[in-house]
Amino acid sequence: MTVSVGFRQAVYAPETGRFPIALITIDHDDLTTPIRISTDPTQRLTGEGYTTDTEVVYGTVSRGETFVFFPVRLKLPDDTDEGPGEMQIEIDNVHQQYTDTIREIQSPATFNVELVLDNTPDTVEAQWPEFELRHVQYNESTITGTLKMETFEKEPYPSGSFTPAQFPGLF
Repeated sequence: MTVSVGFRQAVYAPETGRFPIALITIDHDDLTTPIRISTDPTQRLTGEGYTTDTEVVYGTVSRGETFVFFPVRLKLPDDTDEGPGEMQIEIDNVHQQYTDTIREIQSPATFNVELVLDNTPDTVEAQWPEFELRHVQYNESTITGTLKMETFEKEPYPSGSFTPAQFPGLF
C-alpha cells in the first residue's frame, strides 16, 4: 500500500497538527442507503436528517459523501503472508435504529474502511475494502464485531479432482 509523504509525516511525527480519520462505509443488499461513519467530528453537519432542535450532529464530508461521527475503536488488520488479517471494530453511542438493522440483516454486511488526513478528506491514503462483519455482538450502547476478508487463496485449486469415482468415463 502506497501512502503520501504528508500522511507518513503526520503518522510518524512525535507532534503534528495533522491526524488520520477513518471513514467506514457499511453496505448490504437489505439497506436502502449505505451507513457512513467517521471517527472524527470534523464539522457540524447541516441539512435534512442532520439538524434537529435537540441534537447537533457532527461528521466528515469526503468526496461528496457525508460520514456521521460516532466514537469508534478500530484495530486495523495485520499484513501477513497468509493474507489480510482481521479487523476489530467497536462503535459507541449507537442509535437504536442501527441495532434494529443488525437484527434484521441475515447475511454479513460489507465494510469499506478508508484513512484520510484531516486537512485532505477527499484524498484516500489507505483503504481496506470488502471486509465482512462476523461475530457481531451488541447491547444498548455498543456494537462490536470482527471484520474478515474472504480470501480465495485458501480455496483448493482446482476445486475438484479427476478421479475414477467422480469421472468414470475418463478411465
